[in-house]
Amino acid sequence: MDSAPLQIISDFPIPSYMVEGIDRARNNFAAAGARWSGVERIEIANIARAARAGRSRPDNVVGERASEMTETIASNAHAITQQTVDAFVADLGRGPEAFVEMIGVVARLVAIDTFATGIGADLVSLPEPTTDAANGDTDGRARKRSAFVPTVGAAGATSALSAVASEDRAQEDLHGSLYLSYREMGDVHIVKGLPRWQLELIAARTSLINHCFF
Repeated sequence: MDSAPLQIISDFPIPSYMVEGIDRARNNFAAAGARWSGVERIEIANIARAARAGRSRPDNVVGERASEMTETIASNAHAITQQTVDAFVADLGRGPEAFVEMIGVVARLVAIDTFATGIGADLVSLPEPTTDAANGDTDGRARKRSAFVPTVGAAGATSALSAVASEDRAQEDLHGSLYLSYREMGDVHIVKGLPRWQLELIAARTSLINHCFF
């Protein structure tokens, strides 16, 4: 992983908490997850980045099936159905948690890259991965409910990645850095660079443009 502090160069002033959150996220990509090794997670991030840019897929070890799903998540997510997920899980043989983890990595990578592009900054570099194998750390309480994958408790936006606790935590951490933490979302008067009503106006408009509904 990269021990050098992350620097984001932009004409806009970037709060330190944003830079620090992005730095934690990119280093998280390089660490082993529940179903994917650090090497595989960085490769998933690189495949997603290439797909978003319309570039050819980089050489990788995750395989054709995982590469295709990564590209779909990164550039055509609205086309994913329950049947798509079930077929992928069956073909891959790593359990639904592998899909959950892939969603987490790709979603955070896309959020970081979109932020960098929006402020006119270069895309952040991805660190060298650890050599650790996947650790199998999943949440046994997760059950299949109304979502495409098992969740801990009712299925919803805040529990989408809950079958893999480390992904759930990483998602919430970046969510708090780029927008609001779950605790902050309960404060209608919070000012975080912008007053809450302006934050929500931007968030709602962005969600609409990106067909984000739940």
